[in-house]
Amino acid sequence: MVIQTFFMSDAHGCLVAAIWGTFAAVLSYLILHRPKVELFDEGIRITNPFDQITVGWQRVESIDAKYTMSIQVGDKTIYAWAAPAPGRYHSRTIHPSEIKGMDIGMDGLIRPGDSPRTHSGAAAYLAIMRLKSFRDAGGINGCDSSVIVNKNGLAILFISCALGVIFNIYHF
Repeated sequence: MVIQTFFMSDAHGCLVAAIWGTFAAVLSYLILHRPKVELFDEGIRITNPFDQITVGWQRVESIDAKYTMSIQVGDKTIYAWAAPAPGRYHSRTIHPSEIKGMDIGMDGLIRPGDSPRTHSGAAAYLAIMRLKSFRDAGGINGCDSSVIVNKNGLAILFISCALGVIFNIYHF
């Protein structure tokens, strides 16, 4: 659609199409490609569209996968956009052999987010195993905690949206 606008429109239309195309591309990158969860021996790094949070295992109190994989650090809950839970009916498709030996669902019930076939279940299980091995090791120091805001992504998104609105209102 943007390429068609370049061939069929004047300079103003081309500029507006390029600006809105940039906005759509950056927004889709931030939401679909950027989120990730990284696990390492000293901690966990959760990268969401607008921030990157690194937490040492010594500060993590609990790991959950109710709506999405989340970690509890003090009184704050950090959600991972990269590991969403499935729909509520997913638990009906879980066979008992899938969770055998995973130490989940010991009471005979399993939440959909804890399923090993889901993003949230797999990420939470791996994070719980890393946390357990960190606590069993004892004397290892975890990494420092940090929050890095994606200023470039926010700036490009805000500027392209503002310019798109301005150029849609004012024609030259």
